[in-house]
Amino acid sequence: MRNYLDRWTRRLVRRGLRAGLIEGSNTWLSIGAIAWLVRFLSRRPPPQVNVERLRLGESILVTHVAAPPRSRRQRRKAARNAARLEERQAKDRAKREASRRYVRSLVKAADALAVDAAKQERKAARAAASPRARRREEAAARDHSGKDGEEPA
Repeated sequence: MRNYLDRWTRRLVRRGLRAGLIEGSNTWLSIGAIAWLVRFLSRRPPPQVNVERLRLGESILVTHVAAPPRSRRQRRKAARNAARLEERQAKDRAKREASRRYVRSLVKAADALAVDAAKQERKAARAAASPRARRREEAAARDHSGKDGEEPA
């Protein structure tokens, strides 16, 4: 279909320029201008092509994004479908948040975080109270006191 349209518009443009500009027919000049406008507006950009060498471990993800809707009807339909999807997702989210199982899982996760934090605090306290940590602190204190320029007595 596209080739057919392209062929006819090309013929009309050529005929319109010949008959309109050379022979002086305003009608054919108008037809040629309209055909040229149709050809100009129906052009599509060339597909985007990317050529690169892949290194070891790299991969490619090929996706296709649908073209945006062109007509007003299609745009409205897409907007309605998007609104329905958003509404359904909000409803599902509210339903999930209202369920007891969801609340229990939130409480369980919060408890697990609190237990992990308490374990970390206990571990840090034990490490600070260990004999090795005390010796390290004493050595650091001696090093700092000797750097003031005074000789230890």
